[in-house]
Amino acid sequence: MSTKVFPADKLPAPMSTSASNSGDTDLITLAASTVTTETDGGYKQTRPRNTRVKETMSYTWTCLTDEQMKVFRDFFRSVGTFDMFTFTDYSLKETHAVRFAADLSFQYYQPVGWTVTAQFEEV
Repeated sequence: MSTKVFPADKLPAPMSTSASNSGDTDLITLAASTVTTETDGGYKQTRPRNTRVKETMSYTWTCLTDEQMKVFRDFFRSVGTFDMFTFTDYSLKETHAVRFAADLSFQYYQPVGWTVTAQFEEV
């Protein structure tokens, strides 16, 4: 596992039932790597490309203060989308070795604070 750990202790939980413009606040996607071919008779043949099912997690944080946004921003600057870190998912409390799957974009909503959506992919 990585020595870097996502700073969840310095950020609020991403779930917010009254948040607007937050989309899916807790979304887990499983993607199997499958090779599929179809025969002339219309039969489909499948086989795994590999045995691992890749998990992707997406979370939206809303109402972040300036300080919380800076913690998030600084952590992203330290790992980017290239370095792995340890992340404990908020719903199942399982620990994963992940990396950011995409760039981050912060948006400020007056007067409530910053909103950001982050995607993590298992390494």
